Amino acid sequence: MDTCSEKTLLARIREGDDTGFEELVAVHSSRILSLAWRLTGDREEAEDIAQEAFLRLHRSVGDFRGDSSIATWLYRTVTRLAIDYLRRRKLRKRIFFFRRDGEEADPLDFVPDSAVSQGDRFFAGEIRMRLDRAMRRLSARQRVVFTLRHYEEMPLKEIAAALDLEEGTIKAHLHRAVRILRQELKDLYEELS
Repeated sequence: MDTCSEKTLLARIREGDDTGFEELVAVHSSRILSLAWRLTGDREEAEDIAQEAFLRLHRSVGDFRGDSSIATWLYRTVTRLAIDYLRRRKLRKRIFFFRRDGEEADPLDFVPDSAVSQGDRFFAGEIRMRLDRAMRRLSARQRVVFTLRHYEEMPLKEIAAALDLEEGTIKAHLHRAVRILRQELKDLYEELS
């Protein structure tokens, strides 16, 4: 959504046009939900985080100054909510020995693709599972930065703006995340070479 149409939409919402906020949600919901799911690895939690982000935007739309785009504001809110969730989950595991079956496969992984062989599907599933496991070893902030950069394909400058951090800090988190992931997935990389 370009800046001009975003400002028009915000003006409509501020004037009480209920359909304006629905349009805003429709424009951003799939990317926000996808980001929340990638960060948390939990579909229900991702839906809750996305809903909370839109709820916070709705509450503060009157105060929204437009210093950043709505998308940047939503990314920042979702990443902060996801970091909080990941920290709480880690703490729960540490204190209460809370265990959850994180190895459950996504049902979409079982939908056959006629263009791909059974062996390729199995190997891709193995890589995805190992990558998910390796991503859980990252700190919450490293995971967020890696996800925004490599899954959402955001430039470093936008990630820094979304997380309200210096670009150098983003680079450091990204470097550490890549180093950890390379180490965790070294045997798969050697197998592909």
